[in-house]
Amino acid sequence: MTSIDRISGLPPLSSAGPAGSNDARGAAIETMGEIGHRVLAWVDAASRGNGNGAQAWSRTAGNSSDFAPDMGELARRGDVYGLGDLTSELSARFGASPAQEGELRRALDDFTRQAVIQIAGLSGASGDRQVGGVRAALDEASQAEAPTGLDGVIARFEAATADLSDQNRG
Repeated sequence: MTSIDRISGLPPLSSAGPAGSNDARGAAIETMGEIGHRVLAWVDAASRGNGNGAQAWSRTAGNSSDFAPDMGELARRGDVYGLGDLTSELSARFGASPAQEGELRRALDDFTRQAVIQIAGLSGASGDRQVGGVRAALDEASQAEAPTGLDGVIARFEAATADLSDQNRG
């Protein structure tokens, strides 16, 4: 069984911490869940997918997202995943310095890039298979040794990104 095929041992993402949590683990997992929704929305829009991945991800996340791809933002070559807003929200929540905010944005960008490769590469597969690798990365992030505060959020994103990168090379 590969990491793509296995089902995550994590509870649904919504139970990882209260909304707006200042807990690094909860905030990281919550934000990765939202990024997963956004990536799947774009992959489905681009591939005219059947939404199986999005349904499987909603079961993992324990919720859905109101995010919808904005073709105008794509045409402007803008922030199609809304990572700037997510970065600003987390930075404000944790009282980030400008340097930490920059590190967080890089970590979100890197994670999103690897998630797109993983999810888009499996867009024709069953929903559980399509999101299985990202689930495995969330397991890695959840269990990672990380500091508290925003540095802990960044460290968890880096752990998940490293896991996805390894999967994508394999």
